[in-house]
Amino acid sequence: MASFRKRSNKWEYRIKYTDPATKKKKEKTKGGFKTKKEAQLAAADVENKLFFGGHTLITGQKLLIKEWLSEWLSVYGNKCSSRTLENRETHINKHLVPNLGYYKLSELSRLDYQKFINELAKKYSKESVRNIHTTFNSAINKAVELEMITHNKYRNISIQKANDIAHTKTNYLTKEQVKVFMDEAKKAKIHHYIVASLLLRTGMRKGEMIALTWNDINFEHKTISITKTRDDFGERPPKTKKSIRTISIDDTLIADLKRYRTWQREYRLKQGPDYKEKKYLLIGLYGEELTSSTVNKI
Repeated sequence: MASFRKRSNKWEYRIKYTDPATKKKKEKTKGGFKTKKEAQLAAADVENKLFFGGHTLITGQKLLIKEWLSEWLSVYGNKCSSRTLENRETHINKHLVPNLGYYKLSELSRLDYQKFINELAKKYSKESVRNIHTTFNSAINKAVELEMITHNKYRNISIQKANDIAHTKTNYLTKEQVKVFMDEAKKAKIHHYIVASLLLRTGMRKGEMIALTWNDINFEHKTISITKTRDDFGERPPKTKKSIRTISIDDTLIADLKRYRTWQREYRLKQGPDYKEKKYLLIGLYGEELTSSTVNKI
């Protein structure tokens, strides 16, 4: 309930309430009204939003998104596996806070959020963008549950890469097309060519390929072991047990891998201290690991 008093010929209201998020007693006071009636009307509007709109005016209109994401992660968002927590921290610190952090929790429009998602889709895979969106949505849903905002306006956001439509009409390459493709690929640098050879001759997924280490290659038995996947947010086990498998490879790919391994060793010696030693099979000129985004540019 609101109370009113007159101070120096002006009226002010005082509203006492319990914050749903913290369960603490709080109060909001505002003065400067010429008449008691003006103070009563203003207080009624605040009370309506406070008690029926879930204290959006009190908290949601003041709290920055970066402040809420930090609080959500420390109180609610950490109730998950260590791997998921690490991904959420990356999503928040690398993408959400730098781009959306200084919007107020109640003021980020659906249009501006869609533009943010569209920009992400230009740089990252659809799965990576969806994961970032999921983290943000989880934080927003909790804010709705705590009545800090009235609803989640970011549901059913479109996540679509420009080339998604083209991918839906993908056809298998003919034998002649494969030959033309590989002939052209051989003209590329060896650390680019091996990407084409691996994908074409094994059919493995991009994430599985960039997670490969030399320990996964068995030259004697001519096999590759698929035990993990990797994307722009790190390495993790495959989603299903069926994805863990051993692939038989032909003599051509064996020869390609041996040639690539020789180049890798020679380049390590050539670069000396500038070479960055990484555990993954696919690397760049200075030993840096190839990422999902890098492979897309090859």
